[in-house]
Amino acid sequence: MRPRGIFILGLLALVPRAEAVDYSSQIKPLLKQKCYACHGGLKQKAGLRLDTVQLLLKGGKSGSATKFIIERVTAMDEHKRMPQEAAALSEEQIAMLREWIDAGAPGLANEVPEADPRQHWAFQSVRRPALPKAAGRNAIDAFVNEALAANQLTPLPEATRSVLLRRVYVDLIGLPPKREELHAFLADTAPDAYERVVERLLHDPRHGERWARHWMDVWRYSDWYGRRTANDVWNSAPQIWRWRDWIVKSLNAGKGYDRMLSEMLAADEIAPLDDEAAVATGFLIRNWYALNPNQWMRDTIEHTGKAFLGLTFNCAHCHDHKYDPISHEDYFRFRAIFEPLGVRQDRWPGEADPGPFQEYVYVTQRKPNRLGAVRAFDKQSDAKTWFYTGGDERNRVENKPPLTPGMPTFLSAQNLAIQPVSLPTDAVYPGLRPVIQETELTSRMNAVTRAEEELLALTASPESAATALEKARMTLKAARTALTSSIARLAADQAKFGDAPEAQKLALARKAGQAERDAAVADAEAALAAANHAMSVPTSDAKAVDALKKAQTTAQAALTKAEAACANPKSPEAYTSMTSVFPAQSTGRRKALAEWLTRRDHPLTARVAVNHLWMRHFQEPLVASVFDFGRNGAKPVNPALLDWLAAELMENGWSMQHLHRLIVTSAAYRRSSRTSFPTRSGDELENSSYKDPDNHFLWRMNASRMEAEVVRDSVLHLAGALDPKMGGQELENTEAETSARRSLYFSCHPEVGGRSALAAMFDAPEPTDCYRRSRSVLPQQALVMTNSKLVHDHSAALARQIGTDAPDFIIAAFEHILSRTPTEIELVSCHDFLKQGSKESLVRVLLNHNDFVTVR
Repeated sequence: MRPRGIFILGLLALVPRAEAVDYSSQIKPLLKQKCYACHGGLKQKAGLRLDTVQLLLKGGKSGSATKFIIERVTAMDEHKRMPQEAAALSEEQIAMLREWIDAGAPGLANEVPEADPRQHWAFQSVRRPALPKAAGRNAIDAFVNEALAANQLTPLPEATRSVLLRRVYVDLIGLPPKREELHAFLADTAPDAYERVVERLLHDPRHGERWARHWMDVWRYSDWYGRRTANDVWNSAPQIWRWRDWIVKSLNAGKGYDRMLSEMLAADEIAPLDDEAAVATGFLIRNWYALNPNQWMRDTIEHTGKAFLGLTFNCAHCHDHKYDPISHEDYFRFRAIFEPLGVRQDRWPGEADPGPFQEYVYVTQRKPNRLGAVRAFDKQSDAKTWFYTGGDERNRVENKPPLTPGMPTFLSAQNLAIQPVSLPTDAVYPGLRPVIQETELTSRMNAVTRAEEELLALTASPESAATALEKARMTLKAARTALTSSIARLAADQAKFGDAPEAQKLALARKAGQAERDAAVADAEAALAAANHAMSVPTSDAKAVDALKKAQTTAQAALTKAEAACANPKSPEAYTSMTSVFPAQSTGRRKALAEWLTRRDHPLTARVAVNHLWMRHFQEPLVASVFDFGRNGAKPVNPALLDWLAAELMENGWSMQHLHRLIVTSAAYRRSSRTSFPTRSGDELENSSYKDPDNHFLWRMNASRMEAEVVRDSVLHLAGALDPKMGGQELENTEAETSARRSLYFSCHPEVGGRSALAAMFDAPEPTDCYRRSRSVLPQQALVMTNSKLVHDHSAALARQIGTDAPDFIIAAFEHILSRTPTEIELVSCHDFLKQGSKESLVRVLLNHNDFVTVR
């Protein structure tokens, strides 16, 4: 009889053994995810590093990690359990870690620990790399072609001229070429025909509109919201559209990226008398939140960091950053730069006075104020930045002093050079500015003229009632005294803020005070005369009579009060200033930040900017994680090209037009986007489609879908209906299908109504976070286009643009709408269609063609 033990061993031999835990593929990734943040190159708590097996075995203050690591990851006490600031390990992960340790913690030969985080590629100053020897149309091609050769990729030839023209039109002005523009280009055989088109488009005002929308994505443009349906402003500001218009104008004027960045952060400190520049600080005001100033600060830190630095500072809000050398204190030092911020509301030339900016007051509705302009300023220069924990301002560390402004030193050897900025008097008191004074006096004189004309018309009519004449006389008197009051107040202001003797200042102040009190009496008299006239009109409505009597009583009481204040003023020299008075000095912190960001040796600003530019031309960025250039972000596909472009930007006045020109004239940009995926054969691996299916190295151009705005605008443009008017207050999306204005000017906000139905279906921007737009291809998109009122309303006009009587209507329609001629099959199909359908219907079919919404 065979022994039982041998029999059991035989059975066990038949059971497949579990594979041993692999350090490289299982343990190391787990340690990196859960432990490196505190025990790696970034930080070594308790002197312990876990980024190599050798360091793990060596241990820290408590000895080898193999002795206690299981105990720490399984601890029930949350204060002892590791990792402390991340999710606990799962049972499967703990079992895997235990098995690896029990097996002796085998590692890798010659394992290298994490490098010093400060040596990360993106934290090194930009140095222009030498041009590769690879040939090309320009320097961009030299880098691209070098990468193609290194990866044994064969680039596609240049796109057809019609495809290329449509591509560059949509890219640079956001609209496709019309048929006549296509024909003109195809007929131009000069070797520089394409380059001349590029130059014309770069200087087309529509270029600023097109690229403004791109940058508005990055800078999180949003019109006001919060409780928009209740007409209550909680976020952003109703005048924020002036920032949008500033972006358009700045791009069209060729303003450098460095200057645009500086004005958005600190126009009030670097150009305090420039109204056009001041509205650029809408970048900061867009984050304003009425209910919690701490949230305003949090959003400002997060999105200033992401937009300009490509770093996730928000990850250091609760604790030290887990990947980058940004400490918890660094976060608050960054915040201290913005701590003094406030919002001011200034009068705009030619408009009525908007009054002071309305701060949030509990249970008080903040109705939208459309007048004037908002700008950021340092409201409280001594505002303190307190350190708190857990991401909650209520957890303030009481024994820690307020933090001073600064930026992490790993980004630059030279920190912020903060110097207070003394502001010019006209910025401190805008009422001194000639354009504001002219606006005030013109408004008052126009009121006098209107009142005189009304009185003259009533006097000339024998049927005018006595009460109507009295009302007109009092209105004229009020207008004249208001003009006198404004003149007196302006004179008093000039003396108050000038070098006039004290006696003269006092005399003019008393004169201004008296004139203002006289104007108040005249206003009250006019209001009483209006109430008396309303009362004299017969009515049988008892409620209306009661209301008129109350208005009469109220007006009489107001007149009595005004007359008393005029006869016995409490302070004869007191008068209302023409505008608000603001601090005479700014901290200079934001100016210093802007200067620091735009230094030639700053490692991130230019790299982040050119990455966004590149992505919007090629549909894919050089660095996939567009707002995270840190250690947790992606590595650049072509590091040398990225650095060359960054250096080129900085060394050419930060000119974005210069980079646009370089990019769209490169051979890489001009390539065909055709994709060819051959059936599997002997040489299939030699095909670029298989070697680089995602086109990382640009052996072809990337085809892309039109953005929501371009789809709508192109329909209007091709129909000859697009309104060229630029700028102005945002339009409501309820008008998107009936208005001919460009999509840029419609309201964009994260609440209901913040986008039109068509825009929502075609991936309109998400105003809270849109560093890179999402893309979708859905059957509903075709349904939206088919049923769109906009498409239906403009199809007939579009057919007329093409020429409904043209014998070659089908060819003309394809050229006008799709920028190409039809294939033989398409031509036959369209001829058959027109035997029963209308030309207008054919136009709608072509607007639903994939080649209309696709840029190839």
